[in-house]
Amino acid sequence: MAVNESSRRYYHPLYDALLSTPGGAVGLTAVDRLLTWGSTNSLWIFPMATSCCGIELMSAAASRVDLDRMGSIVRATPRQADVMVVAGTITVKMAPRVKRLWDQMPEPKWCMAMGACAISGDFYRDLYPVVPGIDTFVPVDVYVPGCPPNPEAVMHGLLRLKEKVELVRAGKWAGQGEHPAIAGLEKKMSRPAIGRLDDPDRQPRISEEQVAAALDMPRDAEPGTASAQGAWASEGDSLASGGASLGPSDRDVTGLFRDRFGVVEFPDGAPPLVEARFQKDLARALKEMGFRFLVFMAASHWPAKVGKDGGSTQEESFEVAYGLRTVGPSSRLATWRVKVPAGAAVPSLSSLFAGAIWQEREQFDLTGVVFDGNPDLRRILLPDGWQGHPLRRDYASDAACPPWR
Repeated sequence: MAVNESSRRYYHPLYDALLSTPGGAVGLTAVDRLLTWGSTNSLWIFPMATSCCGIELMSAAASRVDLDRMGSIVRATPRQADVMVVAGTITVKMAPRVKRLWDQMPEPKWCMAMGACAISGDFYRDLYPVVPGIDTFVPVDVYVPGCPPNPEAVMHGLLRLKEKVELVRAGKWAGQGEHPAIAGLEKKMSRPAIGRLDDPDRQPRISEEQVAAALDMPRDAEPGTASAQGAWASEGDSLASGGASLGPSDRDVTGLFRDRFGVVEFPDGAPPLVEARFQKDLARALKEMGFRFLVFMAASHWPAKVGKDGGSTQEESFEVAYGLRTVGPSSRLATWRVKVPAGAAVPSLSSLFAGAIWQEREQFDLTGVVFDGNPDLRRILLPDGWQGHPLRRDYASDAACPPWR
């Protein structure tokens, strides 16, 4: 069918030359070459940015490097992307999510490990929550080293990935092979706790367990009940109306600790120690004095100590330090500690401060201290099936967590 282009509004000398050349308006090529051209020039990225490398990935998409000019745009769904860029540290809690998202990406798909943490775990390699390299559960095509790598390194990694895509589509990719300069280097380095996917010593059951863990991730439990939320309002509304705007003096707080709760020691550099049975009464009194903001809550574990004669010199215990602050000008901070033996519970402050729920969950998750009265006491940072509490002093920092490390 002939097309009349006499009324076209756009003119270009090259286009006009093609039209005037016999056969120049017709282009012929193999379909495979066309598909290869399309694949290599439209690498759509699914970003898995978890830490500082993610900032460099964002910078690579900004105006100076502008990955869009390479056809690499970022998609918010794995089903519309063909390159997963893992930029940052992956923890054992995040690993099944990454694995599931990777499995949801359509074939052909590729993976780029961006930065030292994604490649090997780097500084956190031997710590209990960190996966020692994403190639222990996802096949990696391109490694971009650095801590963090700059945007130009990201662009270089994508250019190398384009080369690999072309070789794979042409049937010429035979694997990296071992470079003479790094031959035997693996034996001198610390190998990951879980074998890499291309490691011949890797046990097949590990891959099966990783797939099963990714498909059967624990769901979050139901949040606190409505009755517990009602308790926050009932006790929170009992605050004295005039006390909120007045910042109490240090003498008022010291007198409160000494006269009402029997505290006689006020050590330098440490909060005063208060009996656990006075915990809620003290917090309620401070709140009525204007200390309405729960700033922090930090638990410490003290293991039992045995003397040379075999006798116990220190019983196992927990200490929890609290900080409340006034709101507004001349803000002041009130701090105290409670100490309980192992196995005993600390009274929860969740009925006075709604934010205490998640802070108490953090301390329970990391140290194992139990808060009596918390309506939703369950893990918040680590997976539900995690064994032990990593901030206890008797916990091994390099504890294994199969099938991820």
